Amino acid sequence: MYPLNRFLRAAGLALALCWASSIQAKDIVVGQVAPFGGPLAVSGRDFNLGAVIAFDEINAAGGIGGQRLRLLSRDDGYRSSETVRHVDDLLGQHNPVALIGMWGAENVQALGAKQLLETSGLPVVGVRSGALALRRNPALFHLRASYRDEVLRILEQLKTMGSTRIAVLYEDADFGREAVADVTAALALRDLKAALVVAQAKNDLKVDAVVDQTVATQPQAVLVVANTPVAAALIKGLRERKLSAFVFATSTLDAEQLMAQLGPLAAGVAIAQAVPNPYKATAPIAMAFQKRIKVLGIDAARANFASLEGYIVARVVAEGLRRAGRDPGRRELVRGLESMRRYDLGGFLVDFGPGQREGSRYVDLSLVGVDGRIRQ
Repeated sequence: MYPLNRFLRAAGLALALCWASSIQAKDIVVGQVAPFGGPLAVSGRDFNLGAVIAFDEINAAGGIGGQRLRLLSRDDGYRSSETVRHVDDLLGQHNPVALIGMWGAENVQALGAKQLLETSGLPVVGVRSGALALRRNPALFHLRASYRDEVLRILEQLKTMGSTRIAVLYEDADFGREAVADVTAALALRDLKAALVVAQAKNDLKVDAVVDQTVATQPQAVLVVANTPVAAALIKGLRERKLSAFVFATSTLDAEQLMAQLGPLAAGVAIAQAVPNPYKATAPIAMAFQKRIKVLGIDAARANFASLEGYIVARVVAEGLRRAGRDPGRRELVRGLESMRRYDLGGFLVDFGPGQREGSRYVDLSLVGVDGRIRQ
């Protein structure tokens, strides 16, 4: 029986490698500050599970030059003040070589007030945000396409479907406003404009007014840009009002949570994804992840988009550390990551370099089928 498996069965969630007392001098510490509680807890925990599985796998094969990888996880509840507090504590107490899987542009930008990343030289790999505002920070190594890339992919699909009357419903947060600007600009290039653009207050699940406006507009397609709780409420409202429009969403919506919350009402929703499909598992990296999930005896349902993303991010950090040489620190890791030019991680291409922090522009669309399965 694997130690990781015993912990997961006992604890029921993926915060496996956060035992500060067990860290040894030769361990390489990586931190994650993310929402393990609050409205985005499910995807936060799944991402963490994928990262834990990757590190466990690497450690079982000898680690990085004989050094073990340790993941220290802290719950910020998707609150920026908690993000800053936990990052400050990790830096002061545990000297991590990197952070992974931070959530949200506003949370990451909150670190700027104390210049925690700038003064420490701490790299962050795999931010869970496609905001263009973050792409200018050299401390952030992105393994997600931008929201602009996602929007362009969705609009290209709508073009092939002949849909020109489009409603855009967005959560009134930085990522939502950015996506709306991208949609507006992209439509203008096609001599089009959205039939409706309407904001839903951040984290507000009282969506009747926005749903009423949308139904009254009778669009051919609806693009929803919101985090899972708000997006699910909007989609539920549209479905209950029998709106026949196609519904698309950015990757800020978690497909598995949508299905769990809406059941049959989720059928037909198309969602942008930043990693290969973990269910079809045609990409070698997804196949390797599914195999590892099975070996560890973890519920196959946990092999989803969020956990596969965590697995990919952790594998990229490990490859950067391998390239960094003996006893790698933060500066050496940055150089190791920058050497990953067009690195094929089993069907997922990573392309970093000096001054190049957008490591992936992968976008595909998944569709929730009437049978409750995700198709692509």
